[in-house]
Amino acid sequence: MTVSFLHELRDGLLSLLFPPRCAVCGTLQEAVYCDACREGMVRIGEPWCAQCGLPFDPLAHAPEHCEECRSDPPHFDAARAAGRYGGSLRLAIHAFKYAGVRALAAPLAALIADAAPPPIPIDCLTPVPLHPAREAMRGYNQSRLLAEELGAQWCLPVEELLRRTRNIPPQQQLPREERRRNVHGAFAAGDGIAGRAIGLVDDVYTTGSTLRECSRLLKAAGASRVVAITIARTVGETQ
Repeated sequence: MTVSFLHELRDGLLSLLFPPRCAVCGTLQEAVYCDACREGMVRIGEPWCAQCGLPFDPLAHAPEHCEECRSDPPHFDAARAAGRYGGSLRLAIHAFKYAGVRALAAPLAALIADAAPPPIPIDCLTPVPLHPAREAMRGYNQSRLLAEELGAQWCLPVEELLRRTRNIPPQQQLPREERRRNVHGAFAAGDGIAGRAIGLVDDVYTTGSTLRECSRLLKAAGASRVVAITIARTVGETQ
């Protein structure tokens, strides 16, 4: 028996014992997530805020920028997310981020590539970093995995241009102003930034505090443009 035959036999036995299931709902099927879960992901499209990508009511006469971007402009030049943070997309992100389902990096990156390409040209991608202690506990940085998959699809290099300097408490349960205080001083910029247009990759745009702080540092280090790129963003009352 050849090695390839043994590998096929092993894979066949594993499939019988542990048949592939949708990482979101558990349905038996071959893809990482099923068609029903994919259809349940609410995409974000125009009209949206020209800067932060917040979707507007298509029937309303909306200004070019949302109220927050007019009153407190972020340092990034634009932000784009593939879908609204909720339903099956929220479950997929949680499985990817907290349950160790790394295989979701590729289909979630494809969702971004299809739905939310950068509105302006960029030279490279950089992930929002995790603190080394947090990354060691989780085993990976989900933003880096996502950036690597996006880089392969967009033919862009992925570079570590930021680093964590403090291991801050999780942001999820903090109100907006506390989130901003929480991330201030939690990152530092590296070299090789000046004059470059950078795609800043993270999983979710919630209040934008992390993306604002990272963009501020990239711009201070000389980045010509920064585009924040996420799988999803919160909208309305969940923001």
